[in-house]
Amino acid sequence: MSLRVAVIGLGHFGLNLALRLTEEGCEVLAIDRSEEKVEAIQDRVAYAVVLDSSEQRALRRLGLQDMDVVVVAIGENFEGSLLTTASLQEIGVRRIVNRVISPVHERLLRLMGIRELILPEAEAAAAFANRLLLGRVRKAFELSTEYSIVELEAPKAFVGKTVYELRLRERYGLNLVTIKRIRQPAGLISRGEEEHAVVLGVPTPETRIEQGDILVLFGRESELRRLTEE
Repeated sequence: MSLRVAVIGLGHFGLNLALRLTEEGCEVLAIDRSEEKVEAIQDRVAYAVVLDSSEQRALRRLGLQDMDVVVVAIGENFEGSLLTTASLQEIGVRRIVNRVISPVHERLLRLMGIRELILPEAEAAAAFANRLLLGRVRKAFELSTEYSIVELEAPKAFVGKTVYELRLRERYGLNLVTIKRIRQPAGLISRGEEEHAVVLGVPTPETRIEQGDILVLFGRESELRRLTEE
């Protein structure tokens, strides 16, 4: 059974969240008071509704208490976010996740008993900082203070060589988890223009690196940084 998620607020964050969840097989209900925003997504999610989420009676009619998760992704409307959250609590929504707009907003949400908070700008900044520190790294997933999994675009010196010839474990102490072969790059603003890649599975010693390949590596950050700096 697919996860049923309502996304309230279809700004850039809410829109892309709704589209990504749909791609992952979730049943998504997208909600916004802007008719234009709802029309832009209505053919790409399970349900899309024009509605002022600060009105409790209107929310109750949608049956949101039966959803697995309701994400309040409202951006700049501080008051609207709080009123929406209070209304969701009143109608008995089991799991509410909130986008945080400011430190004051975060404090008030915590006082309301909301524990699942999203800070997309802070998370994006942290991810980008990792990319800057690790050079050609496209994505980084920190597992501890020492170890990370990263997606690294194959350096030119790697192209045409086999996994065996690279000797990543011997030279850097790094493990090659898999290789992603890009077929279509993503747009910068991803309104459904997602990256398409073929995952090659567990590489064999004979697997040959091609230009544009993305190497998924696991190891110490110090060794990952050494590899990217060479």
